[in-house]
Amino acid sequence: MRRWCVVAASLSALILAMSCQPSYESKGNQAYKASQRASGDAQRLLQKEAYMYYLQAVKAHPERISKQLRNRFVEMSLARAKLVLVEGSTQMDALPLLLEDIDSVLTADVESYLRNQYADFLILYADSNFANQKLYDGIGHLERAVEVAADKAQYTRKLEEVNSNLAKDNFEIAQMEFEQGKTEKDHEALVRAEFRTKLALYYDEEYPGAAELLSKIYKQNMPHYSAYEAVVTDKPDSNIYDQINKYDILLAVPELNRAGASATAIMSMYNYSYNPLRLRAKDFALVNEQGQKFPASTSSSIKKEILDQEHEVKMTLRFGGVQGSIQKLIYENGDHYTEKCFY
Repeated sequence: MRRWCVVAASLSALILAMSCQPSYESKGNQAYKASQRASGDAQRLLQKEAYMYYLQAVKAHPERISKQLRNRFVEMSLARAKLVLVEGSTQMDALPLLLEDIDSVLTADVESYLRNQYADFLILYADSNFANQKLYDGIGHLERAVEVAADKAQYTRKLEEVNSNLAKDNFEIAQMEFEQGKTEKDHEALVRAEFRTKLALYYDEEYPGAAELLSKIYKQNMPHYSAYEAVVTDKPDSNIYDQINKYDILLAVPELNRAGASATAIMSMYNYSYNPLRLRAKDFALVNEQGQKFPASTSSSIKKEILDQEHEVKMTLRFGGVQGSIQKLIYENGDHYTEKCFY
C-alpha cells in the first residue's frame, strides 16, 4: 500500500513540475521581449529564438492560437523573412516556408499594421524577382500583397502600374514588328508581333489597342505557322512563355474560300506534339463568332492518315452548313487541341 502511495506522490510531483515549466509561447514571449531591448546580432538571435518557440506553440495547438501569439508569430516570421531576403537571395528555400508560416495563421485577428507590413515585404520580394527576370513570381507576389493588405489602394496601384508598363513595352515592340512585317513581307516579324501582342494582353487584357492589333496580325498571319519557338529570341520566364506558346500543333491557312453556306480551306499542319496524330475530317472544324462549330465533311482531301512528330502535311478541307462570320479553324482530337484564328 505504501509503495502505491509513493508512486502516486511521484506522479503528482512530476505532473506539477511539468505544469510549472514554461510553455513554448511563454518562452517565445521571453525572447520576444528581450529582442525589443536588444540590437544588432543579439536582436536577430532573439528574434529567431522567439520565432522558433512561437512556431512550436502554433504547431502544438493550431486550434487554440491566441490573438497575441498570432500577431507575434506573424511579426517574428516577417523579421526572419526580411533578413533572409536582404542578406540572402530570392532563391533561398527558407523564404517560401516563412511565407507559408505567415499564411497559415493569417486571419482577421492579425493587426492591420502587420498585414500592411506583410504586403510591404511582398512588394520587396516582387521587386527582387523582377530584378532576376522572374516576372511570373513577381506578379504573383504583387497580387498576394493586394490580397493580404489592410489598406489595399497603394498595393493595387503598384500591381496595375507594373502590369501596365509590361503591357506597354510589349505592345510597342509588337507595333514595330507588325509594321516591319507588312512593309518587308517578313512573316517572321509578323509572328513575333503576334507573340508580343498576346504577351501585352497577358499583362493587361484591356490594354488600349492591343485587341485590335492582334486582330490585324491574325489576318496577316493566316498563311503562316505561329511558330513562336522558332522566331522569338527574347522570351519571358517559362511560366509566362508557356501560357502564350500553348499549342504544339501548328496550322496555316493560305486560302479560305467561302460560297454561301459552303467553305473550303487549303491548309497545312505541322506536328510538334508528343506523339503522332490521327487525321480525320471530323476532327477539324470552322468556328464562328458565336462559337458554333462546323466540322469538315468527308469529301475533304486528307492524304495522310497519320501525321508523325515533326512532320508536315497539306490538305484541303471542305465544310457545309457554315453560318455567320468565321473566326477560326480548330483541330480537336482527344487531348490534342490547336486553333488558327483569322481575325
